[in-house]
Amino acid sequence: MLITALIARLSRASIASLALVMASPVALGETVFYRYVDKNGVPVINSTVPPEYAQNGYEVLSPSGRVIRVVKPAPSDAEKANLKSKAELAKWDAELRRRYSSVKEIEHAKKRKLESIDGSIQILKGNIGGIDTRIHQKHMEAADMERAGREVGESLLVQLKELKLKREVTISRIEKRKEERKALIAKFDQDIERFGIITGSGS
Repeated sequence: MLITALIARLSRASIASLALVMASPVALGETVFYRYVDKNGVPVINSTVPPEYAQNGYEVLSPSGRVIRVVKPAPSDAEKANLKSKAELAKWDAELRRRYSSVKEIEHAKKRKLESIDGSIQILKGNIGGIDTRIHQKHMEAADMERAGREVGESLLVQLKELKLKREVTISRIEKRKEERKALIAKFDQDIERFGIITGSGS
């Protein structure tokens, strides 16, 4: 019996104390022992579980050695990641079911979003065209000054610099919108595929 193994590990004084505990009806309902495995793989029965072993799981025993409760090991990093993944997947599924009733709805939403992004890209490209026109005009003004033997004014040089900077910023915004477009397509394609899986409607 488990209690026999426990008694074998205790001193005579502890054995006497344990006998008193076992003889008390009240104590029988309150006293418990814990069985865990130490670093050497040896099962140990004790009145407490050291913190370094608690995460590996243990059993709660009655004084007679009966297993009252089993505490499972703490999940590993891989298990935690798996649980998190499942939770995120469930959240994704719920969101898809809440927002859409068919794959066609997702495709329409995708189309609307892409049209919005494409429209903003066209506006930005139009802005670049306007900036290029202004830069060309400023270059012509500078050339006229030079042909007239005059020094190009500081104000004109500053305007050219600002226009070129504005052009670079606008190009950067276009590239950002293009990246957003790629991400949007990928996201909607994933939504379409997942919705097909959870509803059995295919992709």
